[in-house]
Amino acid sequence: QALAAALKRGPENTLAEIKDARLRGRGGAGFSTGQKWEACRNAAGSGDNPAHYVVCNADEGEPGTFKDRVLLTSYTDLVFEGMCIAGLVVGAKKGLIYLRGEYRYLLDPLKSALATRRQAGLLGRNILGTEFDFDIEIHLGAGAYVCGEESALIESLEGKPGRPRIRPPFPVTRGYLDQPTTVNNVETLAASCLIATHGAAWYLKHGTEKSSGSKILSVSGDCERPGIYEYPYGVTVRQVLADCGATDTLAVQISGPSGICLAEAEFDRKIAFEDLPTAGAFMVFDETRDMFEVARNF
Repeated sequence: QALAAALKRGPENTLAEIKDARLRGRGGAGFSTGQKWEACRNAAGSGDNPAHYVVCNADEGEPGTFKDRVLLTSYTDLVFEGMCIAGLVVGAKKGLIYLRGEYRYLLDPLKSALATRRQAGLLGRNILGTEFDFDIEIHLGAGAYVCGEESALIESLEGKPGRPRIRPPFPVTRGYLDQPTTVNNVETLAASCLIATHGAAWYLKHGTEKSSGSKILSVSGDCERPGIYEYPYGVTVRQVLADCGATDTLAVQISGPSGICLAEAEFDRKIAFEDLPTAGAFMVFDETRDMFEVARNF
């Protein structure tokens, strides 16, 4: 449905819709997806066989984050469709999923889903009867935390040790195989489908003025109902704690060990780019916890 809408709209208008919706990266950095896609689209490829690439960053290694795993398991087609839409916009014919080594058990189900899409004419040549050609392959990581960083991830995709590159040049101009490459998080690509299907105006009705849409949180720790929660941006930490059944909460760690630790006085702060940006981890610690021990564990 999303892909059909994007193909009908065309690459330029789909890009305009993504920009109008103010979609920002859901992997933590929050960079404008529309700007990233536009820069990649406008970049000239290098060498004898210039090409553009779409990379899905599924190297979900931040402690306390598991929302991408759930999207890949339960909303597989949404992620693949998002990659196709990105490919249409940037002019790519190939997409690569970088799957973290610990998610190896997802490899066969994902390959099976790709095969089903090819049979249905949603991947490969002449997608949905148009001139759009695009296919996806999956690369398995080896459990290196640093490969979550996009330039280290690209090095690993090329078969080299996963070490971050010195930037500039940025991946959008010189990425995979030295070609223009857009690297997007699993959740960002899934969100692009919602915009393609329903339009920017619909998407902007959710969230805040500076943070459009919704955010998926991986809630874990001292609460009755841990799991995956989706909220419009602007939800307070206190609301999430109430919904997941957390009581006597001492602290909440937002966005993993490298994120921010909040005490009770700050629970009215909001999950949003303008206040508490997060890749998705939401760890709850109650009054039985020794926070020094938590810090030592991290």
